[in-house]
Amino acid sequence: MNGMRSSLRKRLVLGTWLLLLMALAPPFVYFDRTIREDMLEEARKRATETLSSTQWVLSRHAPFGSEDALEAWAVEYARHTGVRFTYIVDGKVMADSDVPAERVHLMDDHGGRPEVVAASRGGSGMEVRYSTTLRKDLVYAALRVEGIAGLPAGVIRVALPVSEVRDRIDSMETGLLWAFIFSLLASGGLGFLVTRPFLGGIESMARAAQAIGQGDYGRRIRDIPGRELRPLAHAINGMAHNIERHLAVLEEQKGRLEAVFNGMREGVMVLDAEGRITTINRALTTMFEGIVSKIGRTPLEATMKPELQRAVDDLRAKDTTEGRAIMLELSDGRAFEVNLVPFFDEAGRCVVLVFHDVSEREKLERIRRDFVANVSHELKTPLTSIKGYAETLLESPPASCEQAGAFMRTILKNANHMTKMVNSLLVLARSEHKGEKRVLAEVDAAEVLRQTLREFQPVARRKAIELVCEVEGAVTVMADRDGLGEVFRNLMDNAMKYSPEGTRVSVSARPGAGVATFCFRDEGPGIPENSKERIFERFYRIEREGDTSKEGSAGLGLAICRRIVRSHGGEIWVESPLDPATRRGAAFFITLNTPRARVGVV
Repeated sequence: MNGMRSSLRKRLVLGTWLLLLMALAPPFVYFDRTIREDMLEEARKRATETLSSTQWVLSRHAPFGSEDALEAWAVEYARHTGVRFTYIVDGKVMADSDVPAERVHLMDDHGGRPEVVAASRGGSGMEVRYSTTLRKDLVYAALRVEGIAGLPAGVIRVALPVSEVRDRIDSMETGLLWAFIFSLLASGGLGFLVTRPFLGGIESMARAAQAIGQGDYGRRIRDIPGRELRPLAHAINGMAHNIERHLAVLEEQKGRLEAVFNGMREGVMVLDAEGRITTINRALTTMFEGIVSKIGRTPLEATMKPELQRAVDDLRAKDTTEGRAIMLELSDGRAFEVNLVPFFDEAGRCVVLVFHDVSEREKLERIRRDFVANVSHELKTPLTSIKGYAETLLESPPASCEQAGAFMRTILKNANHMTKMVNSLLVLARSEHKGEKRVLAEVDAAEVLRQTLREFQPVARRKAIELVCEVEGAVTVMADRDGLGEVFRNLMDNAMKYSPEGTRVSVSARPGAGVATFCFRDEGPGIPENSKERIFERFYRIEREGDTSKEGSAGLGLAICRRIVRSHGGEIWVESPLDPATRRGAAFFITLNTPRARVGVV
């Protein structure tokens, strides 16, 4: 900044000096030359007048008796007039006022001097030159005379010093030079004073422009040094305002994009031209733990999945704008469909990866496949039995009525099993139907639970199972009575079916703050950890070696329970095993809301 200020001030001062030099130098040179010529002309005129006066004075003098008398007169005349007088006869100096008499005869021959030659030829002559005798410039004026004052014919010459003229000129030039120097100094000082506020304003403008360039877009130029710079200041202020406005728009758009980017359920990963991670969104950080620390690394380092890295490398190697998709399965069972799309920036070919979590979709697809397979199996088995016995009765009827009755009972049993399975499917379908609304009212769950236990008393007596009801008093919940009964029956049926003979099944209810918790405990085989969630899937049954307890079961009971409980706003889960030593026993828990309104609809 100081360098700019110094440079600008220097240029302004030098420009002023150059302008003064250009303005004053030509007149100075012109007047110097003119004055010199005028003064020399004046000196010549004076020399001519002096020569004429000297001739007149000399002609009025009495005849000189000797050369010494002429020399004495010349010295006296020069002393009074200040003019050098020389009398020359045939080139020889007869008298010279500036040379002692005894040295006159030693002087050079003056016959060849220009003024003497001119006077000898034309009567008069004049010359300006340096005198070797007096060692200074003189104006010489000569006149030829014919025997005056008793002197022989010769040439009268007078000499006036030119140095006086030149001294006057030099004095004038010195004065003008000092005046010029003073003008330069004065103009420099004046330029410094005049440019100081101007340059200060420019510095202020420069600082404001620099601040704007460094990102301070709210900065404005307030101090404008001159009207000439006002358009520039307004332009810079307008530019800063426009930049500030555009940045506000960009920041708003950036905020929206970031909100959308981080609000996406899909994970997004952006790779640069070198195939390294530059950007990820929030969803991806939940999909891959610790991936934030992997920014700047490759997808292989971030996910430890070679197939993903191969897909990225293949896409970057191809000269195409078309993307591709791959399936990515993780060791924890999650599955992702990854879409890879290339794009270009100034650095080269980059890639965007979008991770779609299809774990639930894959799970539903697996459930669908299992459902179709299980339904087919569950229907095929009783249908095969019914068909076989029916064909036997038609084609080869048994001889005894007792055997025919056994066949008919088997057909009825399988038909009942199919009816039960179809009814269970209908119940499950209704519970999953989003348009179906259940009317919730205050229901005494303890009464429904006791009624369910009474229904299973015959089964308990047949298997010598002890049924224990640990419910005292009323337990009021908000529920659909039929749905609640369906849940209790399914849980009770499950406990009775898997409990060995001579064991114990207990039910309990515990009212709480806003919810009531119900528990069904049995002493049957425990449930493996990896099956605790899957047992609530339709048609899922745990395969146990030598286990025949699943006979007659369609594997839909727990799926129905979960759908009904969740439609009531509750939860259902299992804890097993209850005895770590024997790995036996299971406890199913459900929670239901207690009354907060007289009637509700869900």
